[in-house]
Amino acid sequence: MSQAPGYEPDDLLHPARVTSVLCGLTRAVARLALAPDDQREYLRRAGVGGSADELALQLEAVVALLEPLEEAELVDPAQAALARRIDQMLDLMSGAEKAYLWEPEALSTAPEWVEVRALAKEFLFLPDPFGGT
Repeated sequence: MSQAPGYEPDDLLHPARVTSVLCGLTRAVARLALAPDDQREYLRRAGVGGSADELALQLEAVVALLEPLEEAELVDPAQAALARRIDQMLDLMSGAEKAYLWEPEALSTAPEWVEVRALAKEFLFLPDPFGGT
């Protein structure tokens, strides 16, 4: 495989890595937008059916990579801001006193998950900053 000029393969700004991060962001947010039954099915297939925290961990991992992409103007600021907002909301759901929110049943019953899904859907409906559909 040829390498893009000026980039090392492990460089976050390597075009292939940028594409991977942005696709990962979209996938993580799309999973948060799924209906509760579909989220539980995803967790079951991923082998972590007993805890919904996998949904948050996936987003957290990608959000941690956004800053350099924003600085290089390779990610839409509105997308990055909304992804961080969702991540912060998930952080607020954490802690021992809120462990019940991470049970698979809570995906259907907790208002916090309804709000997370609404923000995730808002993210998915943002206009494409690069003029695509």
